[in-house]
Amino acid sequence: MCVAQQQSGHGMTVFVNQTQQGDSGGAHRISAQKRITVKNNHSPGNHPLNLIGKDNGTRLLDYFVSFIQQNMFTTGFSSILPDLLPLISTSPLLYHAVIAVGALNANRQTGGRALQGEKPPFVDAMTSYHKSIGILRSCVENDNVMQREDVLWATFFLGLFELLSDDSGEGWVKHMLYGTSRMLQLAGPSHCMSSPRRIFYDLFRILEASRALLFGEETILSQESWLQLQKTLSSTAARWEPLEEIITLMIQASAFSLQAGTIIDNISEEERFKDPSVALIGIEGLNIQETIYNWHTKTLLQMAQDGPSEYSNLALLYYHALLIFLSGNYDYFPYWNDIPAPVLSLAEISEHLSSILYLSGEVLHHSKIPGVMLFFPVTVAGARARKVDQQSEILNLLDLVARNGFVVANKIRGGLLERWGERNREERKHLPA
Repeated sequence: MCVAQQQSGHGMTVFVNQTQQGDSGGAHRISAQKRITVKNNHSPGNHPLNLIGKDNGTRLLDYFVSFIQQNMFTTGFSSILPDLLPLISTSPLLYHAVIAVGALNANRQTGGRALQGEKPPFVDAMTSYHKSIGILRSCVENDNVMQREDVLWATFFLGLFELLSDDSGEGWVKHMLYGTSRMLQLAGPSHCMSSPRRIFYDLFRILEASRALLFGEETILSQESWLQLQKTLSSTAARWEPLEEIITLMIQASAFSLQAGTIIDNISEEERFKDPSVALIGIEGLNIQETIYNWHTKTLLQMAQDGPSEYSNLALLYYHALLIFLSGNYDYFPYWNDIPAPVLSLAEISEHLSSILYLSGEVLHHSKIPGVMLFFPVTVAGARARKVDQQSEILNLLDLVARNGFVVANKIRGGLLERWGERNREERKHLPA
């Protein structure tokens, strides 16, 4: 097991590891003679010379720890390491999942080079990934699987592996929708969560809200029981958190968009101009828009007192994208032209788009927030970008995200290029001869 020891004078925690035998028959070993170092934020990253003399498993765990420290998905994400490392040492499922992520990080940082006598990091990554998947398949048959912290975290890291290795994004969606989401639904919402599970819940919530908006799919987070859980957590929090609140609004807007689309689809084209249900959808959209504007006012007041932060910038990114997304439920369709609805003017859309591009650059260049957190706002901006310089800036942002390891950014890049090409071809068709 892992025993936390304080190393005085260096601001770091050292985990001394011993061999563990997994209950699935596959032993994994973390050398008792080697140490995994959890550095503070001021410690340098992995240097090749620091890794000489360590066994391969320990080196890859170091790369995993480095990845966690360089990718702050949520404000409390890095604090998961002291809780996670003991789980890693006792769970073959989680061990192989994090080794897979660590090996991908090693592959990127070393350019795929292997130390003498060792396999290339990418081979280690794929081997560990498939081992973890195999163990996961056997675990899901157990009755208590939804209560196991190691299984929850393994599904996340396996999904993360997909984001880092597969530019289709399909594996990520599969793990989030059919893995993590399904397990949380079976376990049900709980107001009493351990520290690791609360961190996991916050992490899942922000990624799942973005996934639901990007893919236009349902999410368990829009169910009343999960909405009530978040309301209770927010009401008992020490302070109001803009990011948590905008995620709630993202979930609300996603559910509303699906419901509105279903209603509209059941009304014939000619009836949509006079059906009262269409007018009600406009009113409900205006109410959501007003709530989003109120959030913005409250957030700016808090920022005036506390100053901006990387996470307030992320929250503002979601704000600008959410307003454009909400408008997009209306402004593409002619039957909203004479009905009150939350439709933004072209000038307003342009202003929000510019803010998205600026804030995206700030987040990517001046914070440790991973680029995957920007996929929703950047995709929304890309759908509305018409100027060449705007499109070029969006492509540069996505290229940076891909270079930082999240190759699924290439899928979004390709989708936007295809969209822009189709739009240009359509516009050329309507040019006068």
